[in-house]
Amino acid sequence: MLKQSLYRKLLTSAWLLMPLACSQQSAASSDLQFDNTLQSLGTLWAGERVTLNFDFVNHRDSTAIISRIETKCGCLSPRVFVDGEQRNLPVSLNAGDSGYVAVEFDTAGFKGTKETGANIYVDGAQQPISLGVSVFLISWFRQQPSRIVFDESDGSSEQRMTVQFTGQQPFSFSEVLSASPPLQVNLIASSQPSATQSVELILPPQSRQGTQTATFSLLSDHDNFRTVSMVRYSVKPPIFTVPNGKLLLGEVPAATASFAAVDVVANVGTLEVVGAVLNGIEVSSVRIQELEHAKHFRFQLSITPPRDGGAFGGELVIDLIHHFDGKTVPVSRKIQVFGVSPTTHL
Repeated sequence: MLKQSLYRKLLTSAWLLMPLACSQQSAASSDLQFDNTLQSLGTLWAGERVTLNFDFVNHRDSTAIISRIETKCGCLSPRVFVDGEQRNLPVSLNAGDSGYVAVEFDTAGFKGTKETGANIYVDGAQQPISLGVSVFLISWFRQQPSRIVFDESDGSSEQRMTVQFTGQQPFSFSEVLSASPPLQVNLIASSQPSATQSVELILPPQSRQGTQTATFSLLSDHDNFRTVSMVRYSVKPPIFTVPNGKLLLGEVPAATASFAAVDVVANVGTLEVVGAVLNGIEVSSVRIQELEHAKHFRFQLSITPPRDGGAFGGELVIDLIHHFDGKTVPVSRKIQVFGVSPTTHL
């Protein structure tokens, strides 16, 4: 009976304390009170830039600090305003201060239903405040071809492609905002706005093996609408290296041997290794390992960084002879090698 009575008292106490705990948690979460944390924009043309304002009030009796804002998409750019003035993070809010978070939403490159948002982190709060935005996007531009894919190549020559964009009404492209290397984009000049505009894509010679992706973005004169497009290309060069062009060692201990490897592979014909040397790093060596007869070689590197630490670098030069189609062609591959060692201060 004593145990049951004690159990009832503990249970009763727990039930009495629960409302208090819940009210404290609710109060803490509502210290920075937003009028609306979710906004729906309905239907928009993809390519518009819109700004949403999320109003808030600091209901704390003391200062609240917005320490950081994390967006769920790179298409969002948030800013904090207090008393009509933009404030840089961290933002300190006195008791009773009001303001808003202005979120610029770049809709270019999306279509259909898009839901995204941002998390507002307030010092002392157990969890962030989540702001959300939803929209249904319709493409203002129609792209032809709808999927931009270059033909597979050996990477030895430049490739070009023309892409057409058709708008809902006459327009012009005013600027290439961005293009992922190595892709190059040229606007094809038009004497006046028209419903269709063309751009030329240029893919320079490539030596990197495999399928790659790139993007480019264009700015139009129609309400500053933008386009974002993806490009795919595939390269199968006669000879390729892994890694291609650069070997990043990261942080390695000073005055201690570290090891890395570079592979050279022939897709066409056979290879004959003439020699390999690592220049620029005083204490280093290269050992050659044949993984597949006359096709695949691995160059094992032993690198000892300088004793005094700091950044260091060198260049691996591999000399080969490529045999294919009855031809014998000398080939050289150069790989930049970079690393850094901790510096010891006495």
